[in-house]
Amino acid sequence: MQKKYLQICKHITDAFAAGLYTTGDKLPTELKLAEEYCVSRQTVRQALDKLEKDGFIEKVQGSGSYITEKAAKMKKTMRIAVITTYINSYIFPSILHGIEEVATANNYSLIMRATNNSIAEERKILHNISANSVDGIIVEGTKTALPNPNIAFYKELADKNIPIVFFDGYYPEIMEGRYDKSVYVVTEDYWGAYNLTAELIREGHSLICGIFKSDDIQGVRRFSGYIDALTEKEIDINDDCIIWFNTETKFLLEQQLSRSKMISECSAIVCYNDEAAAQVLAYLEKNPGNVTALRSFDGAISIQQRGIDFKSCVHPMENLGRIAANKLLQIINGGREESCIMQWE
Repeated sequence: MQKKYLQICKHITDAFAAGLYTTGDKLPTELKLAEEYCVSRQTVRQALDKLEKDGFIEKVQGSGSYITEKAAKMKKTMRIAVITTYINSYIFPSILHGIEEVATANNYSLIMRATNNSIAEERKILHNISANSVDGIIVEGTKTALPNPNIAFYKELADKNIPIVFFDGYYPEIMEGRYDKSVYVVTEDYWGAYNLTAELIREGHSLICGIFKSDDIQGVRRFSGYIDALTEKEIDINDDCIIWFNTETKFLLEQQLSRSKMISECSAIVCYNDEAAAQVLAYLEKNPGNVTALRSFDGAISIQQRGIDFKSCVHPMENLGRIAANKLLQIINGGREESCIMQWE
């Protein structure tokens, strides 16, 4: 439950947004506010201190608290920018549905943009977002495993107190900085891959290949979990049994498989996600090999293929979207939030 002083802050700023106060108006005294909200003067003082820190009011000794010119720029837009790599494909409609459900229930509208996992597109989108156009941003980072020249845009928005909630992928440079209004909601990628690989080992597989995405942080973390599970059980790691792909080559896996010895040599494969797993299964239909087990992520496809034991961890999708949206609204309304790592189902 939101703390009392934050509720008072929200009530005052909402009253300003509704036109009950205007720039230059004097707020009621601490005593009157304490009586109005049925709280102690200390709680009111906490609220006024926060409003002063945010630049919403100015305290004049011996006179009172006055709404500043800056407050006019702090009016809520009731809009949230949602930036994802994709909008209409794969798991993204479900994630966006979860975000939209929470936003709509709180009278917010969404401005949705897709980067197609392109740094250049991300730059164009961020260039058009200003502190006055939205109250906050929900964003899936672009190529989060690589250095990103757009970090400065995020830092500029954070410096202007625009809350940012990252989902699935994020930029460590923002998380490790001083930006207390930036958090993330992600899946437990390392342990997800570790557990899938360890399960295959327990089932008797000793040559387990891996297919991972190189330009997103999820791919790197899933690779780390896969490698650590093999190392822990003292299973040799063979570079020839690992295929890397990126955004630009993600639909060319069948070509890479045709040049690899993976299908003929390994008995199990751990895949980055179901898009990759679908290509592997399509290849196996035409080119049967020794593979009898396939593990993947997202739970986006249901496949029954003779001779293949297929399992995909289920992505929280809509629930992840709801959590991201709720965290953003909490921060917008003056609360504090922590980052969240969600377990695979």
